[in-house]
Amino acid sequence: MINEISGASTGSNSVKKTIRKKQSALGRDEYMKLLTFQMQAKNPLKAYDNQEFAAQLVQFSQLEQLIDIRSLLEEQMLSNAILTQTMSNSALPGMLGKTAKAFTNQVQVSGVNDNILGFETPFNVSYGKMTITDSQGVIVKVIKLTGNMLNKGSRIINWDGTNFNGDKVPDADYKFTVELFESNGNGFSAETFTKGKIDAVKFKSDGTKLVINGMELPLNAISDITTDN
Repeated sequence: MINEISGASTGSNSVKKTIRKKQSALGRDEYMKLLTFQMQAKNPLKAYDNQEFAAQLVQFSQLEQLIDIRSLLEEQMLSNAILTQTMSNSALPGMLGKTAKAFTNQVQVSGVNDNILGFETPFNVSYGKMTITDSQGVIVKVIKLTGNMLNKGSRIINWDGTNFNGDKVPDADYKFTVELFESNGNGFSAETFTKGKIDAVKFKSDGTKLVINGMELPLNAISDITTDN
């Protein structure tokens, strides 16, 4: 009889060690299975086992409550996101024809759209340059920045779509970067953008797109929408 009780106690201790080791990584169902195994193996003559088991039941109840609260919060966040997106999508068609500023380093040359290349100068600088490359990364033109282009503020260059030789570049997508330099020679890259009328709004699987200067730009790239031309 003594050996049987001792064996039951040993089995109970073994199960408790397993629960302590895995409890933090277990899901609700697995945790309940382990508690069931512990109930089958626990020693009814040891009050300590009963007290610890009761404490574990309380922990499980708290775990369930936390899981339910987390699920509720996730559902609310999803509902709020859907509501916000729906409201935004409903308002966007009214933006057609308005002027938008969008942060991007791309420009589309088509012979129809303006080639607006903009950049932000955070403070006055001594000199700078804008580099335009094709889809292969080949430099097609470098524009030296002078005068007000070096002063703090938003600056815009309306590129005429020509290369180093003054010849028109083929209609295609291009990229541009702007490097600014302080008087001590320290250089940094400026934030770039384009500006133009919103020609269309497209709702796609990867998000809402606004068509500006022939380019489909994500909604989160838009910083300003105005009635200015």
